[in-house]
Amino acid sequence: MSKGKEKVSSKQFRWLPPMHETMLRILAQEAHKGNKPSSTFKAGSFALVAKEITAQFGVECHPSYVENRMRTLRTMWSTIQTIQKKSGFGWDDNLKMITCDPKTYQEEVMAHRKHAEFLNKKIDMYDELAIVVGKDTAIGGFSKSYVDLEHEPHNADESAEYVADNVEEDVVEKGKNTVESSTTGSGISKSRK
Repeated sequence: MSKGKEKVSSKQFRWLPPMHETMLRILAQEAHKGNKPSSTFKAGSFALVAKEITAQFGVECHPSYVENRMRTLRTMWSTIQTIQKKSGFGWDDNLKMITCDPKTYQEEVMAHRKHAEFLNKKIDMYDELAIVVGKDTAIGGFSKSYVDLEHEPHNADESAEYVADNVEEDVVEKGKNTVESSTTGSGISKSRK
């Protein structure tokens, strides 16, 4: 009889929505800490997620389960990106939702049934998903992601002023060059505006 109990513990691990959210939250924090040096996380990040899920939900979660889940998330992200690039689809940034009219929706679902879960429905934890599986990581001292921009230092107003001043100067310089070229050119360019 004890052998029957051992078989029960070897069931396939099932990711529930709260587990999924916990994983995305932790991995987004890990990315912010710099534990995502390339397109994937360090092994310690997966171990941290597994430990947290085990503690919170009372199920045994291994780092390999987290790594396998990342494959699913990458596929999901790829599908979202593919749909967004297609003609006839819009994006609502406030609701984090791919939008389309009923005819386009019907055509897309007929061609790709699995796309229905991403159309005209809010994509939960979209920003975290973008950080965790998106291509927003760069190598080097000047790399920034959504998280980095969100947590800019206190002098963000100064940097915005600097950018605005430089843009103004650039526009003025281009304007001078345009005026000079139009006055030095033939008389035809003066009459055309």
